[in-house]
Amino acid sequence: MIRFEDVSVTYRGGVQALRGLDLTIGDGEFVVIVGLSGAGKSTLLRALNGLVPATGGSITVDDTEVVGASAAELRALRSQIGMIFQTFNL
Repeated sequence: MIRFEDVSVTYRGGVQALRGLDLTIGDGEFVVIVGLSGAGKSTLLRALNGLVPATGGSITVDDTEVVGASAAELRALRSQIGMIFQTFNL
């Protein structure tokens, strides 16, 4: 299960990419996230695997709390998540 509870991400300069996000994705569920450019889709996924720190709220993947996780915990989490970035090289 993936759970975002009241998650916010604010970048330098005060730009809010996410504000008060609540989302629960159950085991086996497929979810599609769509939106305009700049809506926060990539930020949401980067926050999920700890590449961008959440500035508020909590993100839980199974039993792992992403916000405040150690480097070892994040490595273990990332080994279970597949992510293809918008700009990538093969």
